[in-house]
Amino acid sequence: MSFTAPRTWVAGEIVTASIMNSAVRDNLRYLKGLDGVPTIESGLTIDNTDGDERLLLPLLTTAECSTVLNAEGEVAFDEQTHQLKEYDGTAIRILISEADVDDTPVNGATTVPVSSNWAYDFINTLTTAGDLPYATAAGAWNRLAVGTVGHILSVAAGGAAPEWRAETARTNILKSHTRDMEGATGDVAYTGYGFQPTSLIILAARSSSSSVMMSAGFGDVNLSEMCLYTAASATFITDATKIVSLVETAGSLSQTAVLKTLDADGFTLTWTRLGSTSAGTATIIVLALR
Repeated sequence: MSFTAPRTWVAGEIVTASIMNSAVRDNLRYLKGLDGVPTIESGLTIDNTDGDERLLLPLLTTAECSTVLNAEGEVAFDEQTHQLKEYDGTAIRILISEADVDDTPVNGATTVPVSSNWAYDFINTLTTAGDLPYATAAGAWNRLAVGTVGHILSVAAGGAAPEWRAETARTNILKSHTRDMEGATGDVAYTGYGFQPTSLIILAARSSSSSVMMSAGFGDVNLSEMCLYTAASATFITDATKIVSLVETAGSLSQTAVLKTLDADGFTLTWTRLGSTSAGTATIIVLALR
């Protein structure tokens, strides 16, 4: 039953049951929703003067929502899932509330729904299958494009970004150097390796008419180091603070080195000359590993 336009009463008109039923009863039933769904043509305002007004949506089961909500703008409350649902002209959509927030989103909110644009922006940083994300600064993202088959994930020079490196590039270089036994204390850079090592094995020796000085040292990517060296007694001694130790006279004459840095094209040792070591040249053999 539809709504009947309000009747305009005239003086002297006889009110009949038919008139009252049509103009009053039927319209009240319509407004109550007993004979159809009332339509408010010009909008609806609920006055809140008293402070106790409220709007109660229809309470429907999930199945009823699926059946009843089929026209754009229709809204109901699913009493089974405790969610507000609306039909947007295409499908039934669920309106989320703070109860649906099950994690701490990017802005730190824990009780209100937030925009998912941050997730969209993050995902769209990745443009190709196999891409990997990495941070360039706090809150700043970049993509590492997928590598070539057989490549391994490594750290680029400078240590601030990842990179793909060919497995075949894990070259091990064997080189020899020399050390003047009268050389002054200071840093010496050893270059020509073509890559930044991750580990070093350094063998050093110097012979004289009276003794043979030998050292076998090891260093890693964390600049940890240790060596075994010969002392005056011709026995080996362990030193966990140096990578090279050539001892001419224990406690007074020696050339020792610590691993200072692993560089883009080799490494740097900090040498220390203790006392007036005898003239001569030590041979240093290095196996650099990447």
